[in-house]
Amino acid sequence: MIDFFPESHRYKRAGEKTYLISATAVTGIIDKSRFLIPWAVGLAGTFLKQFIENSQSNQYAAEELLPVIDEALKQHTIKKEEAASIGDLVHAWAEAFAKSQIEGTPMPEIADDLDERVINGITAFLDWGKLPRGQIHSQRKNGLFAKVRLCRHADAVAKFNGRLLLLDYKTGKAIYNEHLYQVAGYRGAYEEEHGNLDGAMILHFDKETGNLSMRDLTDDEQSKNYQVFLACLTVKQREKELAKYV
Repeated sequence: MIDFFPESHRYKRAGEKTYLISATAVTGIIDKSRFLIPWAVGLAGTFLKQFIENSQSNQYAAEELLPVIDEALKQHTIKKEEAASIGDLVHAWAEAFAKSQIEGTPMPEIADDLDERVINGITAFLDWGKLPRGQIHSQRKNGLFAKVRLCRHADAVAKFNGRLLLLDYKTGKAIYNEHLYQVAGYRGAYEEEHGNLDGAMILHFDKETGNLSMRDLTDDEQSKNYQVFLACLTVKQREKELAKYV
């Protein structure tokens, strides 16, 4: 049995002390600084420019500027946490909807006080989910797979245009390479236990607009991406071993 700890988003096998490796942790070793550094610098610059534009003075004392600079340097963390909150809420609602479809129960309510961006994401998901060609068959399950040696946490499996696909929901600014490798790991783990799928698909909800886009991952992409995932897994495992000596 696998226990999931949502606060840390980590897993343990029942009765054991050591956390299992998740697909997110595996691909987390990929350097994303070339995307994140310009984004973080841009947020800080925008914050400082707005402060100057809104100020009535052209001269500032150090005690006045230092708190503003500190706040500017926090903008990337603030934006990241805000986006995570929006994404988590859309993701949770999509999971609840999938469960209602599988069990034949009423779909979850959409609270009136939800952020407009969350409602946009939910609406986009419903537009996809109500299509006759899209039918969710099963939801994600926590499981340990010997070959891949990780805990799978994919979102759902659905029939789409007659194809049985593994689905993964993403609620960020874009679909990044790291996501492709994660889904390849999910699919590899699923197929180890249940047999071959016809493919995999990422359903991406833009974190600001809620607009839905789909990325259909072909068998050729799966083969290439899965090799990258396994390479990341090897590096991650070795990093954990070496951490004992630090």
